[in-house]
Amino acid sequence: MGEAVTELRSLIAAGDPVARFDAFGVAVRLSLNAIREQLDEAFLDRHAAAASAFFQAWLPRLEPFERMQAAEWVAGEYLLSMVHIPDAYALGARVQLEAAAGAAAALAGTLTDFGAFADGPDAGIDAAVPERLERLAPPVREVAEKLAAEVDGLPRA
Repeated sequence: MGEAVTELRSLIAAGDPVARFDAFGVAVRLSLNAIREQLDEAFLDRHAAAASAFFQAWLPRLEPFERMQAAEWVAGEYLLSMVHIPDAYALGARVQLEAAAGAAAALAGTLTDFGAFADGPDAGIDAAVPERLERLAPPVREVAEKLAAEVDGLPRA
């Protein structure tokens, strides 16, 4: 096991706010796959409360699409290895919906801004493409808002 991974595991297992903050610095140096591999089912089962506190604070620090990918994994762990902590199902639902709302909002922004790819002299993109994509942005933004509204009804950690 690599030094950063061992450090991440021990910081999360410590369970205190200072160690959790230090864990963020370690996690930023690791890929999501490396984090997933090392925070395995046995570790998450033994340290569920501390891992949950880490996840609740770490996920909002990620970029929207990375957060969505990480939240799908974390939500699944709330249903499996961390199922024994209070409100595990609701916490899993919350992290997944929060991430989905953020990803949908980011996607709406991407669709709105796509026109920049058609503005250059050598763009080679039909101007109708960004226009069509921009028309998709409002319904996607509406989905983001509806998802965010659903989050409000779920328990917090």
